[in-house]
Amino acid sequence: MSQHNGVISKEEEALYDRQIRLWGMEAQSRLRNCSILFIGVKTVTLEACKNLVLGGVGRLSIYDPQPITQLDLETQYYFNESHIDQPKDKVLAERLAVLNPLVDIRAISSLDDVAGVDLVVSIGQQTTGEWRQKGVKSILADSFGLFGYIFVDCLDAHEYIEEGRTKDAKTGESEVVRSSKVATYKSFEESVKVKVAGGNAQRLARKYSPLVFVCQALATMDERVQAEGELAVSQFIRDALERRELPQGFVGDELLERVQASWGTEFVPSAAVVGGTLAQEVLKIITLKDMPANNWFTYDGL
Repeated sequence: MSQHNGVISKEEEALYDRQIRLWGMEAQSRLRNCSILFIGVKTVTLEACKNLVLGGVGRLSIYDPQPITQLDLETQYYFNESHIDQPKDKVLAERLAVLNPLVDIRAISSLDDVAGVDLVVSIGQQTTGEWRQKGVKSILADSFGLFGYIFVDCLDAHEYIEEGRTKDAKTGESEVVRSSKVATYKSFEESVKVKVAGGNAQRLARKYSPLVFVCQALATMDERVQAEGELAVSQFIRDALERRELPQGFVGDELLERVQASWGTEFVPSAAVVGGTLAQEVLKIITLKDMPANNWFTYDGL
Protein backbone atom coordinates (compact mmCIF):
# COMPACT_ATOMS: atom_id res chain seq x y z
CA MET A 1 0.00 0.00 0.00
CA SER A 2 1.27 3.44 -0.85
CA GLN A 3 1.68 6.29 1.58
CA HIS A 4 0.48 9.38 -0.29
CA ASN A 5 2.14 12.75 0.16
CA GLY A 6 0.05 14.65 -2.41
CA VAL A 7 2.66 14.52 -5.18
CA ILE A 8 2.56 12.12 -8.13
CA SER A 9 5.78 10.14 -8.28
CA LYS A 10 7.80 9.33 -11.38
CA GLU A 11 6.67 5.71 -11.02
CA GLU A 12 3.02 6.80 -11.09
CA GLU A 13 3.63 9.11 -14.06
CA ALA A 14 4.99 6.17 -16.03
CA LEU A 15 2.21 3.80 -14.97
CA TYR A 16 -0.64 6.23 -15.70
CA ASP A 17 0.96 7.85 -18.75
CA ARG A 18 -1.87 7.05 -21.19
CA GLN A 19 -4.66 8.44 -19.04
CA ILE A 20 -2.62 11.49 -18.05
CA ARG A 21 -2.38 12.23 -21.76
CA LEU A 22 -6.16 11.82 -21.96
CA TRP A 23 -7.32 13.99 -19.05
CA GLY A 24 -4.19 15.77 -17.82
CA MET A 25 -2.00 15.81 -14.74
CA GLU A 26 -4.41 17.94 -12.70
CA ALA A 27 -7.24 15.41 -13.06
CA GLN A 28 -4.89 12.52 -12.28
CA SER A 29 -3.70 14.35 -9.16
CA ARG A 30 -7.28 14.75 -7.95
CA LEU A 31 -7.88 11.04 -8.48
CA ARG A 32 -4.63 10.06 -6.83
CA ASN A 33 -5.32 12.16 -3.72
CA CYS A 34 -8.97 11.20 -3.18
CA SER A 35 -10.56 8.73 -0.78
CA ILE A 36 -13.54 6.60 -1.86
CA LEU A 37 -15.66 4.27 0.26
CA PHE A 38 -17.67 1.35 -1.14
CA ILE A 39 -20.42 -0.12 1.05
CA GLY A 40 -21.59 -3.56 -0.03
CA VAL A 41 -19.80 -6.19 -2.12
CA LYS A 42 -21.55 -7.61 -5.17
CA THR A 43 -20.45 -8.31 -8.74
CA VAL A 44 -20.98 -4.65 -9.68
CA THR A 45 -18.64 -3.70 -6.81
CA LEU A 46 -15.86 -5.88 -8.21
CA GLU A 47 -16.21 -4.35 -11.66
CA ALA A 48 -16.23 -0.73 -10.49
CA CYS A 49 -13.41 -1.16 -7.97
CA LYS A 50 -11.23 -2.97 -10.50
CA ASN A 51 -11.47 -0.04 -12.91
CA LEU A 52 -10.80 2.54 -10.21
CA VAL A 53 -7.79 0.68 -8.84
CA LEU A 54 -6.28 0.36 -12.31
CA GLY A 55 -7.01 4.07 -12.85
CA GLY A 56 -4.97 5.08 -9.81
CA VAL A 57 -7.45 6.16 -7.15
CA GLY A 58 -5.67 7.25 -3.98
CA ARG A 59 -7.45 5.33 -1.25
CA LEU A 60 -10.21 2.76 -1.65
CA SER A 61 -12.04 1.59 1.48
CA ILE A 62 -14.50 -1.31 1.38
CA TYR A 63 -17.11 -2.23 3.97
CA ASP A 64 -19.03 -5.50 3.89
CA PRO A 65 -18.25 -7.89 6.75
CA GLN A 66 -20.68 -10.54 5.47
CA PRO A 67 -19.02 -13.94 4.94
CA ILE A 68 -18.47 -15.29 1.45
CA THR A 69 -20.83 -18.14 0.57
CA GLN A 70 -20.87 -20.85 -2.06
CA LEU A 71 -23.48 -18.83 -3.97
CA ASP A 72 -21.10 -15.86 -4.23
CA LEU A 73 -18.62 -18.00 -6.17
CA GLU A 74 -21.08 -18.29 -9.06
CA THR A 75 -20.90 -14.59 -9.94
CA GLN A 76 -18.09 -12.91 -7.99
CA TYR A 77 -15.06 -14.19 -9.85
CA TYR A 78 -12.47 -12.71 -7.48
CA PHE A 79 -13.51 -15.27 -4.88
CA ASN A 80 -12.73 -18.99 -4.79
CA GLU A 81 -13.38 -22.01 -2.56
CA SER A 82 -10.62 -21.06 -0.11
CA HIS A 83 -12.40 -17.75 0.63
CA ILE A 84 -15.68 -19.26 1.87
CA ASP A 85 -16.69 -17.93 5.31
CA GLN A 86 -14.14 -15.10 5.13
CA PRO A 87 -15.36 -11.45 5.15
CA LYS A 88 -16.15 -10.16 1.67
CA ASP A 89 -14.46 -6.79 2.17
CA LYS A 90 -11.20 -8.27 3.47
CA VAL A 91 -10.84 -10.76 0.62
CA LEU A 92 -11.79 -8.23 -2.07
CA ALA A 93 -9.28 -5.71 -0.71
CA GLU A 94 -6.53 -8.33 -0.84
CA ARG A 95 -7.42 -9.37 -4.38
CA LEU A 96 -7.61 -5.80 -5.68
CA ALA A 97 -4.24 -4.93 -4.16
CA VAL A 98 -2.60 -7.32 -6.63
CA LEU A 99 -3.80 -5.17 -9.54
CA ASN A 100 -2.08 -2.00 -8.40
CA PRO A 101 0.24 -1.90 -5.36
CA LEU A 102 0.37 1.92 -5.57
CA VAL A 103 -3.24 2.22 -4.38
CA ASP A 104 -4.09 2.22 -0.67
CA ILE A 105 -6.82 -0.44 -0.44
CA ARG A 106 -8.32 -1.44 2.89
CA ALA A 107 -11.30 -3.20 4.43
CA ILE A 108 -12.75 -1.19 7.29
CA SER A 109 -14.42 -2.66 10.35
CA SER A 110 -16.91 0.13 11.00
CA LEU A 111 -18.64 3.04 9.27
CA ASP A 112 -18.05 5.20 12.33
CA ASP A 113 -14.53 6.13 11.28
CA VAL A 114 -14.73 7.42 7.70
CA ALA A 115 -13.18 10.84 8.16
CA GLY A 116 -11.72 12.33 5.01
CA VAL A 117 -13.85 10.33 2.58
CA ASP A 118 -14.60 12.29 -0.60
CA LEU A 119 -17.25 9.98 -2.07
CA VAL A 120 -19.38 7.10 -0.76
CA VAL A 121 -20.72 4.42 -3.11
CA SER A 122 -23.48 2.25 -1.65
CA ILE A 123 -24.27 -0.96 -3.50
CA GLY A 124 -27.90 -1.98 -3.04
CA GLN A 125 -28.18 -0.10 0.25
CA GLN A 126 -29.95 3.26 0.38
CA THR A 127 -27.70 5.47 2.53
CA THR A 128 -27.39 8.61 0.38
CA GLY A 129 -29.52 10.75 2.70
CA GLU A 130 -27.19 10.05 5.60
CA TRP A 131 -24.13 11.17 3.62
CA ARG A 132 -25.85 14.27 2.22
CA GLN A 133 -26.45 15.43 5.78
CA LYS A 134 -22.71 15.08 6.39
CA GLY A 135 -21.87 17.04 3.24
CA VAL A 136 -20.37 14.03 1.45
CA LYS A 137 -21.16 13.25 -2.18
CA SER A 138 -22.60 9.79 -2.72
CA ILE A 139 -23.77 7.23 -5.25
CA LEU A 140 -26.34 4.46 -4.92
CA ALA A 141 -26.05 1.61 -7.42
CA ASP A 142 -27.16 -1.96 -7.98
CA SER A 143 -27.35 -4.62 -10.67
CA PHE A 144 -29.87 -7.45 -10.82
CA GLY A 145 -30.40 -9.88 -13.68
CA LEU A 146 -30.30 -7.93 -16.94
CA PHE A 147 -31.01 -4.64 -15.17
CA GLY A 148 -29.10 -2.06 -13.19
CA TYR A 149 -29.29 1.50 -11.93
CA ILE A 150 -27.07 4.30 -10.63
CA PHE A 151 -28.20 7.30 -8.60
CA VAL A 152 -25.77 10.21 -8.19
CA ASP A 153 -26.01 12.85 -5.47
CA CYS A 154 -23.38 15.58 -5.84
CA LEU A 155 -25.17 17.76 -3.28
CA ASP A 156 -26.55 21.22 -4.01
CA ALA A 157 -23.70 22.37 -6.23
CA HIS A 158 -21.07 20.41 -8.15
CA GLU A 159 -18.43 22.32 -10.09
CA TYR A 160 -16.95 20.65 -13.13
CA ILE A 161 -14.99 21.45 -16.27
CA GLU A 162 -16.56 21.02 -19.68
CA GLU A 163 -14.33 20.71 -22.72
CA GLY A 164 -15.24 21.56 -26.29
CA ARG A 165 -13.51 22.42 -29.53
CA THR A 166 -13.59 25.56 -31.59
CA LYS A 167 -11.83 26.73 -34.75
CA ASP A 168 -9.45 29.65 -34.69
CA ALA A 169 -10.91 32.34 -36.96
CA LYS A 170 -7.53 33.17 -38.49
CA THR A 171 -5.73 29.85 -38.75
CA GLY A 172 -8.74 27.54 -39.01
CA GLU A 173 -7.08 25.17 -36.58
CA SER A 174 -9.14 23.37 -33.93
CA GLU A 175 -8.36 24.13 -30.31
CA VAL A 176 -9.69 22.89 -26.97
CA VAL A 177 -11.86 25.28 -24.98
CA ARG A 178 -12.48 24.64 -21.29
CA SER A 179 -15.31 26.23 -19.33
CA SER A 180 -16.37 25.92 -15.69
CA LYS A 181 -19.93 24.77 -15.01
CA VAL A 182 -22.05 24.17 -11.92
CA ALA A 183 -24.71 21.45 -11.65
CA THR A 184 -27.31 21.12 -8.89
CA TYR A 185 -28.61 17.75 -7.69
CA LYS A 186 -31.79 16.61 -6.02
CA SER A 187 -31.54 14.42 -2.95
CA PHE A 188 -32.57 10.78 -3.21
CA GLU A 189 -35.73 11.47 -1.23
CA GLU A 190 -36.73 14.30 -3.57
CA SER A 191 -35.98 12.37 -6.76
CA VAL A 192 -38.17 9.38 -5.91
CA LYS A 193 -41.18 11.54 -5.04
CA VAL A 194 -41.25 13.83 -8.06
CA LYS A 195 -44.57 13.57 -9.88
CA VAL A 196 -44.36 13.90 -13.61
CA ALA A 197 -46.62 16.54 -15.17
CA GLY A 198 -49.66 15.18 -17.03
CA GLY A 199 -49.68 13.86 -20.59
CA ASN A 200 -50.16 10.49 -22.17
CA ALA A 201 -47.89 7.46 -21.84
CA GLN A 202 -46.46 7.77 -25.35
CA ARG A 203 -45.40 11.38 -24.88
CA LEU A 204 -43.88 10.66 -21.47
CA ALA A 205 -41.89 7.73 -22.87
CA ARG A 206 -40.06 10.11 -25.22
CA LYS A 207 -38.59 11.85 -22.19
CA TYR A 208 -38.30 9.14 -19.53
CA SER A 209 -37.64 5.43 -19.56
CA PRO A 210 -40.29 3.52 -17.59
CA LEU A 211 -37.40 1.59 -16.02
CA VAL A 212 -36.32 4.74 -14.17
CA PHE A 213 -39.50 4.74 -12.10
CA VAL A 214 -39.29 0.99 -11.48
CA CYS A 215 -35.70 1.27 -10.26
CA GLN A 216 -36.60 4.22 -8.06
CA ALA A 217 -39.25 2.06 -6.42
CA LEU A 218 -36.80 -0.81 -5.91
CA ALA A 219 -34.22 1.53 -4.39
CA THR A 220 -36.69 2.53 -1.67
CA MET A 221 -37.64 -1.05 -0.80
CA ASP A 222 -36.49 -2.37 2.56
CA GLU A 223 -35.21 -5.85 3.43
CA ARG A 224 -38.51 -6.83 5.05
CA VAL A 225 -40.35 -6.61 1.73
CA GLN A 226 -37.59 -8.48 -0.09
CA ALA A 227 -37.75 -11.30 2.46
CA GLU A 228 -41.46 -11.79 1.74
CA GLY A 229 -40.74 -12.98 -1.81
CA GLU A 230 -41.49 -12.11 -5.45
CA LEU A 231 -45.19 -11.33 -5.01
CA ALA A 232 -44.46 -8.85 -2.23
CA VAL A 233 -41.76 -7.20 -4.33
CA SER A 234 -44.11 -6.94 -7.32
CA GLN A 235 -46.88 -5.42 -5.22
CA PHE A 236 -44.46 -2.96 -3.63
CA ILE A 237 -43.37 -1.73 -7.09
CA ARG A 238 -46.96 -1.38 -8.32
CA ASP A 239 -47.99 0.56 -5.22
CA ALA A 240 -44.98 2.87 -5.56
CA LEU A 241 -45.75 3.54 -9.22
CA GLU A 242 -49.39 4.27 -8.43
CA ARG A 243 -48.33 6.92 -5.92
CA ARG A 244 -46.32 8.66 -8.68
CA GLU A 245 -49.57 9.14 -10.67
CA LEU A 246 -48.04 7.97 -13.94
CA PRO A 247 -50.21 7.73 -17.08
CA GLN A 248 -52.08 4.47 -17.60
CA GLY A 249 -49.96 1.94 -19.47
CA PHE A 250 -46.69 3.88 -19.17
CA VAL A 251 -45.02 1.06 -17.23
CA GLY A 252 -46.06 -2.13 -18.99
CA ASP A 253 -46.75 -5.51 -17.42
CA GLU A 254 -44.00 -7.14 -19.49
CA LEU A 255 -41.33 -4.90 -17.95
CA LEU A 256 -42.67 -5.50 -14.45
CA GLU A 257 -42.64 -9.26 -14.99
CA ARG A 258 -39.05 -9.18 -16.25
CA VAL A 259 -37.93 -7.07 -13.30
CA GLN A 260 -39.73 -9.33 -10.84
CA ALA A 261 -38.05 -12.42 -12.32
CA SER A 262 -34.61 -10.75 -12.22
CA TRP A 263 -34.73 -9.24 -8.75
CA GLY A 264 -32.33 -10.89 -6.34
CA THR A 265 -30.19 -12.45 -9.08
CA GLU A 266 -26.85 -11.39 -10.58
CA PHE A 267 -25.80 -11.67 -14.22
CA VAL A 268 -22.09 -10.96 -14.71
CA PRO A 269 -22.23 -9.37 -18.21
CA SER A 270 -24.88 -6.86 -17.10
CA ALA A 271 -23.06 -6.18 -13.85
CA ALA A 272 -19.91 -5.51 -15.87
CA VAL A 273 -21.70 -2.83 -17.90
CA VAL A 274 -23.23 -1.20 -14.82
CA GLY A 275 -19.95 -1.45 -12.90
CA GLY A 276 -18.00 0.10 -15.75
CA THR A 277 -20.50 2.96 -16.00
CA LEU A 278 -20.38 3.39 -12.22
CA ALA A 279 -16.58 3.73 -12.34
CA GLN A 280 -16.93 6.39 -15.06
CA GLU A 281 -19.34 8.40 -12.91
CA VAL A 282 -16.94 8.18 -9.96
CA LEU A 283 -14.11 9.43 -12.18
CA LYS A 284 -16.23 12.37 -13.37
CA ILE A 285 -17.03 13.38 -9.80
CA ILE A 286 -13.46 13.12 -8.54
CA THR A 287 -11.57 14.56 -11.54
CA LEU A 288 -14.21 17.27 -12.18
CA LYS A 289 -14.08 16.37 -15.87
CA ASP A 290 -17.57 16.53 -17.43
CA MET A 291 -20.90 16.46 -15.62
CA PRO A 292 -21.82 13.28 -13.75
CA ALA A 293 -25.26 11.72 -14.28
CA ASN A 294 -28.00 13.90 -12.85
CA ASN A 295 -29.50 12.00 -11.08
CA TRP A 296 -30.47 8.57 -12.49
CA PHE A 297 -28.94 6.12 -14.94
CA THR A 298 -30.70 2.82 -15.70
CA TYR A 299 -29.66 -0.19 -17.75
CA ASP A 300 -31.64 -2.92 -19.48
CA GLY A 301 -29.56 -5.67 -21.08
CA LEU A 302 -32.22 -6.34 -23.69
